Amino acid sequence: MVFSLTSTALLAGGSILDSLPDPMTPTLVEIGFVMGLLVFLYFFLKMAFFRPLTKLMDDREAEIQAGSSVKLEASKTIESRQADYTEKLKELRAKAFEHRKALAQVATEEKSRLIEKARHDAETVRKEAIEKLALQRETAKSELIAQVDALAEGMVQHLLKQA
Repeated sequence: MVFSLTSTALLAGGSILDSLPDPMTPTLVEIGFVMGLLVFLYFFLKMAFFRPLTKLMDDREAEIQAGSSVKLEASKTIESRQADYTEKLKELRAKAFEHRKALAQVATEEKSRLIEKARHDAETVRKEAIEKLALQRETAKSELIAQVDALAEGMVQHLLKQA
């Protein structure tokens, strides 16, 4: 029969391709088969591929949300600890300032006391020196008067001897 179709198409003046059915014009059976195949493929992919994929994405989203809440809690904890640290640091700085102020005041008082003691000691040394000088002056004056008297007497004696 193949030979007869080919020979009839050739006798009619056509080609072999003209005698074959047109593959681009689908029949109703072919359309139904393709639609059934697409529906089957849709449900198969939905059950075998998209459901586990959707479950995986939902699980991942839940983990991300859980991690985000843990991160938020950790962030709040860090912020509260940092605020406590800042407050304690502020208190310690205030205490250190007060301590430094008290030490400076004690040092100033000690300095004033040492200066006053040094002034007192210097005044005592000055008074003792003045007293020693006065005593030495008196001693020197009395010795000088004694020497002047002795020299005057010696000169008087010498002058009397010459006269």
